[in-house]
Amino acid sequence: MASFLNFLSGVVGALLGTDGESGATLVLSGSGNSVTFPVAPASFDVECGYNNSVINVNSLGDINMIGKRGLKTLSFSSFFPAQVYGWETNYPSDDPYSACQKIDDMAQSGTPCSISISGTTVNMSCTIENFKYREQDSTGDVYFSISLKEYRYIMPETNMTSDITGLKSRVSETLSSNSFVATAGNDTMDTAAKAVQKTMSIAKQARNRINLYKALAKSGGIDVGTVIRTVKDGIKVNDKDVMRW
Repeated sequence: MASFLNFLSGVVGALLGTDGESGATLVLSGSGNSVTFPVAPASFDVECGYNNSVINVNSLGDINMIGKRGLKTLSFSSFFPAQVYGWETNYPSDDPYSACQKIDDMAQSGTPCSISISGTTVNMSCTIENFKYREQDSTGDVYFSISLKEYRYIMPETNMTSDITGLKSRVSETLSSNSFVATAGNDTMDTAAKAVQKTMSIAKQARNRINLYKALAKSGGIDVGTVIRTVKDGIKVNDKDVMRW
């Protein structure tokens, strides 16, 4: 029998319209793994620091110096149900400890992950800073809390120097690879459009968007939680080539 807390979560979700498909879909992916959290958290916290500082100037006093933005952090808590209760945001695709193992594998992979929350602006590369889980009743449900930190890609430097300044310049190209996760509410055409926007100019997007849509449809479409990676010469779905430019 589900704990009273689980029952209460279902009732609240039904009343607020956050149960079933109407709730936010949270997807964490990385290194070929993907976890779609079956129960949307009651809340999540995003923190953005901007590194402003205060200096004291003689005869003027304190002056606020505007800094550069820091790394965003995201934290939330929820649980992995050991059985299907019927009011989950997403149908559980893994047993609780398999989901925990996937997250642990992503944290130790040495590569950044990606987190997205449907219906919000949260969609970023990240690292897993802390992941804690436990059982607290006899249902077998595994409760967890997770903390993520934004991962920012930096542009590589070239060996070429400027004729004017004599200094090395930054590479003007964007990153050669990006990844994102298919979320609920995006059909195959939406996914194709999002993919081509990451790798090519507007002039080339229309033709390649249609071609990619056909390739994705031919492969059976895109499920929620699928990892799409765009590279300069094509598109990979779950690390398999589906189209090359």
